[in-house]
Amino acid sequence: MRFQHLESLSLCGCTELNDSGLTRLLSYGSNLQKLNLDCCLKVTDYGLSLVASGCPSLTSISLYRCINISDDGLETLATACLSLKCINLSYCSQISDKGLKALTQRCRQLQAVNISHCESIRGVGFKGCSKSLTHVEAWSCKLNPEGVTGIISGGGIEYLDVSCLSWYPLGDTLLGIRLSSNLKVLNFRMCRSVSDTSIVAIAMGCTLLEEWNLALCHEVRISGWQAVGLYCQNLKRLHVNRCRNLNDNGLQALRDGCRSLSVLYLNGCVHVTPFALELFKSHRANVCIKDEEVMCINPYSPFR
Repeated sequence: MRFQHLESLSLCGCTELNDSGLTRLLSYGSNLQKLNLDCCLKVTDYGLSLVASGCPSLTSISLYRCINISDDGLETLATACLSLKCINLSYCSQISDKGLKALTQRCRQLQAVNISHCESIRGVGFKGCSKSLTHVEAWSCKLNPEGVTGIISGGGIEYLDVSCLSWYPLGDTLLGIRLSSNLKVLNFRMCRSVSDTSIVAIAMGCTLLEEWNLALCHEVRISGWQAVGLYCQNLKRLHVNRCRNLNDNGLQALRDGCRSLSVLYLNGCVHVTPFALELFKSHRANVCIKDEEVMCINPYSPFR
């Protein structure tokens, strides 16, 4: 009887836990809201069906590296746990857009989804998602243009991480992000094929941006930097580490614009001269220039 009011349970790292170990949730999971099954390598779709049956009040579940979970298990979960708000599917290699669609269409309170390193997901499963979805992490994914449009289709996205986006043979996939009018944090780190066309469109369309990571975005050139300086007037933190085509003129465009900028992460930009950097410092003494390379700051991330 002592577990009748259990609300949060972490089984993270229980690599030997199998489906039968989850049967207790049928008796004690009715009030469970948060469940962590990270690295539970032996849990399968059947185990997830036990979670779905026993935990109808579930609002958050982490399935990081649950490699035996497939679309079938995710569909079962989405059918039973309609109050789900946060789900981590990173490294769930068997999940595709089919399972993702079941999740986004049935769980209309969904706020945060992590699909990082899910190689079978293109993003189209997000199409028609609820406006409640504000946070998506999709680093090292193989998103296509339709998938990117799907992610932002609900209209509520505020935090989007598409860092290390896999190369797409038909060109830049990220132009659709320009329609994300509520976007505040955008991570493009190592999106090496993102073009000036997308950078200009996003800078013009996402005027609420407060942080933008463009580290190692080698195809951003002067027109891109000029657009960031001109249109990103709410930008507080900008990452330009190791951008091969940031030069003195690009840095000047950032110096003359981005009036809210407080932190500039800059190192390894071989075409920026010491003189241009000193000019930036003298004109924008209120901007802290850091030579460290960090990911976007998000102290409120549901996946930390």
